[in-house]
Amino acid sequence: MLTKLSGISTRLRVKILILAMLPLLLMFGLIIGLVVIQSDALSKNQANLIRSETLLSKKQELLKYVELARASIAPIYDTANENDDEAKQAVINILNNLTYGEDGYFFAYTYDGTNLVLPYQPEMVGQNIWDVEDNRGFKLLQALIRVAQQGGGFVDYYWHKPSRKEQVKKLSYAIGLDKWGWMVGTGVYIDDIDTQVASVHGKIDETISKTFIGLGITLVITIGIMASLATSIHISARELADKKLQSLNRQIIESQEEERTRVARELHDGINQMLVSVKYRFDSIKDAKSDQERDNNVSLGQSTLDDAVRELRRISKDLRPALLDDLGLLSALEDLAKEVSERSGMQVIFEHHLNMADVSKLTETTLYRVAQEALHNAEKHANAKGVDIILQQEEQEIMLTIADDGVGFEEHSVNTVSQSMGLKNMRERIENLEGSFSINSLPNQGTEIRAIVPINH
Repeated sequence: MLTKLSGISTRLRVKILILAMLPLLLMFGLIIGLVVIQSDALSKNQANLIRSETLLSKKQELLKYVELARASIAPIYDTANENDDEAKQAVINILNNLTYGEDGYFFAYTYDGTNLVLPYQPEMVGQNIWDVEDNRGFKLLQALIRVAQQGGGFVDYYWHKPSRKEQVKKLSYAIGLDKWGWMVGTGVYIDDIDTQVASVHGKIDETISKTFIGLGITLVITIGIMASLATSIHISARELADKKLQSLNRQIIESQEEERTRVARELHDGINQMLVSVKYRFDSIKDAKSDQERDNNVSLGQSTLDDAVRELRRISKDLRPALLDDLGLLSALEDLAKEVSERSGMQVIFEHHLNMADVSKLTETTLYRVAQEALHNAEKHANAKGVDIILQQEEQEIMLTIADDGVGFEEHSVNTVSQSMGLKNMRERIENLEGSFSINSLPNQGTEIRAIVPINH
C-alpha cells in the first residue's frame, strides 16, 4: 500500500514537472526567436545608420575640399582668358601640389577626356581616357565630366587606391572650369565604410552569442530549481516563469542601451574626417598669397569646425544625451523640450515636482526614452502646436504625463507602422519596470500618454 502511494506520488511529481517545464521551454524558444529577430533588426539599423552618417560626412568633406581647391585657383583662373597657357600651367601646378591625408589628391581633365592632373599616376598626363571603365564596366570619366558640365555633382565608382594597389570603391565630386573646358575634382575611398559596418555586425553577433549563453544558463538554472521544487505541491511554476521572463526582457533592454552608448562613442571617430579638413584649411593659410585668400581659408576652416561640432552634438544626443548621464533626468528633459521647440516650432512646456534622490538610472533612462518617443510622435504625426510634459511624484510612484493638442487618433486604428511600433516600445519599457502605461486619444482632441513606475524600482 505504501509502495503504491509512493508510486502515485512520484508520477504526480513528474507530471507537475513536465507541465511546468513545457510552457517554460516554449517561452524560452519564443524569446530566443524574438532576440534573433530584434538583434537582426538592430544590426541592420545600426549598419544603415553608420553607412548613411559616414557617407554624408564623406560628401560634406568632398564639398569642402573642392571649395578649397576652387579658392586656391580662383585668383589665377578668374583673371585669365580662354587661351592663357601660363595661367593654365599655374593652375595645374597648384592642383598637383594639393594633396591631403594618405591617399587624397585632385585630378583634372579636359571635357574631351584628356588628363591634365593625376598626381599618383603621372604617366597618365596627356593621355585621352574618355572610354576608361572601372572593373564593373562603368565609364567613370564620362560621368564625372557630365556632372561637372551640369554645375557639379557626386559620382561613385571603383578606382585604384595608391596605398592598396587595387580597385576599391570611391566617391568623387567634380566641378567644371567652363572657360577652359576643364573638369576638376577629388574623391575619397569609401571602402572603410564596409569595414566599419562589418565591425558593428561582428560586435552585435558577439553580443547575441553572449545573450544566448546567458539564456541557456538561465534555462538550466531554472529547470534545476523547478526540478528540486517539484517535490512540493505548493510550487508555483507560473510565477517563477513570469519573474524569469521579466528579468530576461529587462536584460535585453539594458543590452540595447549599452549598445547605443557604444555606437555613439564609435561615431565620434567619424568627425575626424571633418577635423582633417579644418587642419588642411588652416595649413593653407601659410601659403596664402593675399589677405583675402587667407581670410577665406580662415572662414572656411571655422565653418567646417562649426559643422563638426554640430554634427557631433546631434549624433551623440540622438543616441544617448550626455545630460542624462551627467546631470540626470530633469536636465535632459529640459534640454529635450527646448530642442524640440526650436526644431519643430511646437511650444513644449516641461514641469516637474519630483525628488530625484531615489530614482534609479534605469528608471531615468526609461522615462527619458518614453518622453523622446512621445515628442517624436507629436512632431511627426500629431500636427500639434503645443505639448505639456509633467513629471511628478505621488507617494511611492513616479508619474510622467505627456499631452498634446494635435489631431489625435483612435488607439485601435493607428495608421502608421512607425507610430504603432513607437507606442508598443513605450508600453514594453514601462511594463518591464513593473509600471503601467496608458493612452487617451480621440480624433481632433489631442493625445495624452501617461506612464507610472515605482519610485524605488
